[in-house]
Amino acid sequence: MTTLDPVFEKAGTERLRLYLGTGCGKTTATFGLTLRALSKGLNVTLVFFDKLEENSSEGKGLRMLSENQAEGFGKLVMNYTGVNRVGTGPKGSFRLYSSPNGILPEDKDAAKQGLTYLVEGLMRKDDIVIGDELLDVARVGLVDFDYVKQILNLRQDPTVLVLTGRRAPDWLMNEASTISTTTQIRHHGRAIEGIDC
Repeated sequence: MTTLDPVFEKAGTERLRLYLGTGCGKTTATFGLTLRALSKGLNVTLVFFDKLEENSSEGKGLRMLSENQAEGFGKLVMNYTGVNRVGTGPKGSFRLYSSPNGILPEDKDAAKQGLTYLVEGLMRKDDIVIGDELLDVARVGLVDFDYVKQILNLRQDPTVLVLTGRRAPDWLMNEASTISTTTQIRHHGRAIEGIDC
């Protein structure tokens, strides 16, 4: 996607956008980007790694956007590829990948399915293809970063690939055309449905 950069007054090409950091807002940023793109008639693939529709507050709203057929409104293809980790950890806690029952085979299967959905979006040449939390899923070993490289190589202009997670390897940051970060300075505590999750 080519835009005129008002700062440098030259055309810039958006290829790979990374939303990184330890603070809240990476996924929320993808929602804003999705809504903006759809409203301009662009097509978006949104793949949630490590999340289920039934335990995410945004699920119903995004489902409604994906079903919208208004003229001039873009098409949203949305896929959730996580497995339920809520209440499956020790003593019914949230199962972290670092916990004793950490990474399970179904976690890896779900992550690989997510990669398939990303490839489908790239092959359709959707305007924006988003892999939410893909960087964290790769960082903990559910998928290999070599697969992420292969996906990156499938991207063709004008498609913008957007990936989120706490961190990205240096090689990926070098490839990115835009990198934004969130930093958590203070957090109120436990996540609130409809606001934090």
